[in-house]
Amino acid sequence: MRETFYGRFYGLDAPPFHITPDASLLFSTETHRQALATIEYGIASGKGFIVVTGEVGVGKTTVLKMCLDKLESSKLKIIYIFNPAMEVRELYETLLDELEVEPASGRRPVNLLHQLQRALLAAHKNGLHVILAVDEAQNMPEATLEALRILSNFETAKAKLLQIILAGQPELEAMLARHSLRQLAQRIAVRSRIAPLSWTQSRAYVVHRIQCAGRPGDRPLFTSAALWYLAYVARGIPRTLNIVCDNALINGYGAGAERISLRIAQEACRSLQVRSPLRGFAWASASVVAVLAAGLILVAIVPWKSMVHPSPVAVIEPRAAPLPDPAPLPAPTPVPGTGPADAVAPVVPDAAPHAIETPPAQSMAPLAAANVSVPADAIGAPPAEVPSEDVPKPDPPRHEVHGAPKRASQARAHDAVWRWYVRKGDSLYKVCRRAYGFCDEDTLRAIYSYNPKLDPKLDPEGTIRQGQMLIMPQRIDSAGTN
Repeated sequence: MRETFYGRFYGLDAPPFHITPDASLLFSTETHRQALATIEYGIASGKGFIVVTGEVGVGKTTVLKMCLDKLESSKLKIIYIFNPAMEVRELYETLLDELEVEPASGRRPVNLLHQLQRALLAAHKNGLHVILAVDEAQNMPEATLEALRILSNFETAKAKLLQIILAGQPELEAMLARHSLRQLAQRIAVRSRIAPLSWTQSRAYVVHRIQCAGRPGDRPLFTSAALWYLAYVARGIPRTLNIVCDNALINGYGAGAERISLRIAQEACRSLQVRSPLRGFAWASASVVAVLAAGLILVAIVPWKSMVHPSPVAVIEPRAAPLPDPAPLPAPTPVPGTGPADAVAPVVPDAAPHAIETPPAQSMAPLAAANVSVPADAIGAPPAEVPSEDVPKPDPPRHEVHGAPKRASQARAHDAVWRWYVRKGDSLYKVCRRAYGFCDEDTLRAIYSYNPKLDPKLDPEGTIRQGQMLIMPQRIDSAGTN
């Protein structure tokens, strides 16, 4: 029994983590058991081709040897090929040599094939079942794989003369999926794939190996943190686990540590240049955090005012067909108390249709600037304000409106007024809605107070004439209800 130099220090009877295939140390998972059952079933039922695949170091060779060792050797002739990178002629010569038949020198491959067929028939008559196991089959040339297909055609009426087992990496599956090898793929009766170990299985694998080496289970050799780290570093590959655990035991023995800690495990992986997958995950997490932090900084830089009061968005509405020109407007009636400078020329109406619009309640400016009289030399300036003392004090309204009596007096307290020219189809209600965004009884009473010529008793519907000028306060507080 071979012994490592740290074996006695840690109470081990055998090396626990050697990388040579040892069937006695096999840690059997569900996929390993499935692979064993696949090989045993294929051989027992006389299937022509058996394929077992898996990643590098997951235990394909160990499973294959374990299965072949369990078979009765007196009735089997097992031919094991470790290096499948050979030509067709070399394959035939190797098989003849294993069957103890001298290959004919200088013969072509077709002659060697006939000689091999006679040798397989002779072995079958002697009661031998010939099994060809090809390890690392992904390295076999395509022409050689096609030659194996031809060998699988050697059979009697009841049995195959040659059983072929192909064990290889996932690249073997890609090769068998080629269109040129579709005939070989159709002859594969059973397949199995060995998966890497999970995180829990990786930890159990290390404990299993240590116990097989003679250390009791109640004396754990690795700390939980070290097992966690090594399991993630190995990524479920048993061969990688064997290498990193063996180096960790060497470092622990050199440091005189009774147990392998996380620091010792990290030093072992660092010396082997084995990178933890968590490092890549940490870099990815740091990148995500940096991007989120940059986004938060950009959001913080944006002025709070622009977030609370966003810039207004202009809404462009399609223009309808222009209406015919209205009749000429009569000259506006000047307001008593105003001079010639206060006279304003009528504004030519635009081509847009005169429709009823409801602006937001918080807007105190009129929606249609075309109806507001503006001096010719003050284009773009705010509407002209007329002091309240220049406006004649209207007589008390001749109508009674039930509601808050303070509304009219509040309206008269404002200093600025509008001169509003009535267009065709306007009513007092429409003008009120367009000017203030709302129209209630108190608002109408305020307009009547500025325009004493309007008589609500004579015209309760509020009909006004085209071209008529109305004096209207620029601001009236909303009563909240219409």
